[in-house]
Formats: sequence, structure tokens, C-alpha cells
Amino acid sequence: MREKIKIPVFYILAAIVILSFSAGGCGLLGNNGEEASEEDSQAQAEEAAADDEPQPGSATTITLWNYLEPRERMALMGSRDKFLSANTGINLETRHFRSQEELEDQFEAASLAGAGPQILMLDFDGVSRLAPANVAKEIVDEVDYGLVLEGLREISSYSGRDYIVPFRAYDLLILFYNKDMVENVPRDFEEVFAYIEQLEAEAGDGEDSQDQYGFLLNESQADWIIPFVGGYNSWIIDYSSGSLTLDSQAMKKTLEFLDYSYNQAGILEGGMEYGDISELFKTGAAHMIIDYYSMAEEYAEAGIDVGLARIPRVWEGTRFPTPTISGLGFMININTYGEQLDAAREFINFMLSQEIQDDWDGSTLTLTALTGLEPESDDIIRAGLEQAEISRGKPYEQILMVIRNAINDNVESLLAGDIIPEDAALKIQEDAIRLKSGALPVEPGLEEADGSTEAETDS
Repeated sequence: MREKIKIPVFYILAAIVILSFSAGGCGLLGNNGEEASEEDSQAQAEEAAADDEPQPGSATTITLWNYLEPRERMALMGSRDKFLSANTGINLETRHFRSQEELEDQFEAASLAGAGPQILMLDFDGVSRLAPANVAKEIVDEVDYGLVLEGLREISSYSGRDYIVPFRAYDLLILFYNKDMVENVPRDFEEVFAYIEQLEAEAGDGEDSQDQYGFLLNESQADWIIPFVGGYNSWIIDYSSGSLTLDSQAMKKTLEFLDYSYNQAGILEGGMEYGDISELFKTGAAHMIIDYYSMAEEYAEAGIDVGLARIPRVWEGTRFPTPTISGLGFMININTYGEQLDAAREFINFMLSQEIQDDWDGSTLTLTALTGLEPESDDIIRAGLEQAEISRGKPYEQILMVIRNAINDNVESLLAGDIIPEDAALKIQEDAIRLKSGALPVEPGLEEADGSTEAETDS
């Protein structure tokens, strides 16, 4: 037998190293080496491309603060979910406040410190508070204001610059009528008066003659009187200067209308509070009233076959009354730049789309702030839009309280027979100026802000 040859381990290892090196060298110089180089290059390109793709946690994050009622808040959550599904490179966080005042306070402090959310969603009153503080970015390319309701355009700016992107409209008065009672909606107040007189004639002088009211107007509150000033072709304020314009022929004509309706002809029933008028409409005793658009659902739930229409043309005039209007809009933090600004604009543009506007039509008691969208087939919404198109911007709350006080006090004197329309118009202007200067105390309005300051973060 042949003896086994014992080879030291050292020599075996050395041979393996030499063979491995030789194979590698041949590969680098031959065709196999070229193939390996191409594979390496492709792998490097794929790796580089992967580095350019958004990785988990690398999305652009923006934050939105809002002050919304429950329905609008739920609608916002639905809109946010749709936006995030369509924009995987953007992360949107939201924070809800129970008070716009608290939202504005915290935002102003944060923005002045160079921080804060990128977007605010709030009432148009925010422009008067935040624009002068130099914490909001001027709106330039985010919206075409030519497609925005005129009334909202009027209150979007401060010192000639726009600071809010209008999104939804609300707080406007409109004519409500009971379809079971009113067959032909009056086109002007002459027809309103004719309807009342016909109803009274049919009822006669019996005990039930006062159980039905053809039309009731909440004449004790200025918000119901102001629209007629617009109908007589003037207005209560100059938006560009902030000057009060209450001593006008239009105001005089409005007061003459009230004096004729309640005192001279006695056609309209006075002395009722808003709650009484609303209840009479719910029970079917009042056939037509003027109320806020958002009340449509409540009246329908009360069992009324409710219809909405523009407030009829003014008495002895040719124009429709112009109620005040406000709404929700977006403001952008002045500290927002670069990718976050691009993401904020992307979100705002998404919210202005037909799809989102339709979603909010169906889930909230608000109206679109835009005029260029497709016509709405729903009768209630369509009537609301027709009224919104001729509404005027609601003055900021501080100046509006002054106007309300001056009108309420003098209309009360007018209907009591203590002053004539021409003198009352002049005194409304004088009283408003004194109230604005602080010479007279301003009484708070009926609608007071919620004093709560609690904030919540939505997930």
C-alpha cells in the first residue's frame, strides 16, 4: 500500500489564496470582468434611485390649526384623509381649538417666535386680528379672487392686501317660506304686503284672525335691517377705509320702509322676539320669515315643508336686499417656506376642488365660497348660493357691534314714534361714531364667542 502523503495545512491555505487571486485577475481583464462591472453599475444606480425616493419618515409634515363646529370638524377629518391618500409625500397634522380667540392668541405668540402651524382654518374675523400683527403671509397665487363670492372678497384683505383664502360661506340671512302655505313666492315687498292683506281678508275678524301671519320680520335686531340698506343701493361701511356710511339716503329709505310697515300702514306685526318668530314658523302659524340659512335643517326636522329664496326686492325699489356674509378660510403662517409652503398650497388647492366642496355641501350647513363650480341641483343649496352671490361682507365683530347698537337704539325710537326716519338716519351715524370712539359704551351682541380655551390634537 502506498503511504499517505501528509501535506502541511500552511501550504494548502497558501495555494487557495493564490488560485483565488489568479481567478480574480483573469476576470478583471476578460469578458467576465466587463459583465461584473455592468452589474455593479446597475446596482449602484438602483441604490442611488432608492435614496431619492421618499423613505418612511421623510414626508414633508405640515400642521393645521382650526376652530370648527362639530360638523365642520368631522368634514375636515374626512377631507384630510382623502388628501393624505392622494399625497403620500405629505403628512398633515391638525389641532382643534374650542375658541377662535385662543387659537389666535397662541398662533400669534408662536409665529412671532418663528414657529407655529403652517396653516390656520378660521373665521374671516381672523384677518382683522392677525394681519396687523404681521404673522400671516400675504395671499398671492393660492386662489383666483375673481372666482370668490364678492361678499367674502370684501373682507379678505387688510390695507389692500389679501390674507385669507376663502373656503366656505355662512352667516347669511335668507327668506324661508312654508311650501304648504305659499304657492307663489313674493318677488318684492309689494307682493309680500299683498299676501299679508289677502291672508287677513280670508281670515276675517273672527277669533282666529291672528292665528296666522303672512310674514314676520325680526325688526328688533339690526342684522335683519341692514340688508335693506344694500337693497336701496348703499351700504353701512367703506371696507377700504373702515369709515361708517350709515347716514345715507339708503338708510333713510330703509327707515321709511319700517315706519310705513309698522306705524303708518300697520301691515307688519311688531314686538316679537326672534325665538317667538322662529317658533311660529315651526308650528305653521307664520308663512314666511327671514332667518339664517343654517336653520333650514332645523325647520325641516320640525315637520315644515320648507322652501328658501332670496329676500324679496325692497319696497318701492328694484334691488334685492344684501344680507351680511362670513365664512371659513385658510391663512398661512408668515414663517412658512420651501417644501412646507408647497405642501400647504397643495392642501389648500385640494380643499378648493369640486370633490371636497361637494363633500362639505352634503355634510355641513355651509356653502361654497367659490362661484366657478358646477351648479348644485339641491333646491336648498341652490337658493342659498343665489342669496350668497348678492350678500355683502360681514364687518369685523368690533365694528359690527357698534353698528348694531346704533341701529337698534334708533329703530326702537322710530317705531315708538319718537323720531322721524331722516333724523334717525343722521343719529345712527352720530351714535355709531361716538360708540366707535368710546364716548358711549358698546353693549355686547347676541352672538358671543365661546369662552372656552381648551385645545385638542386630532390623530
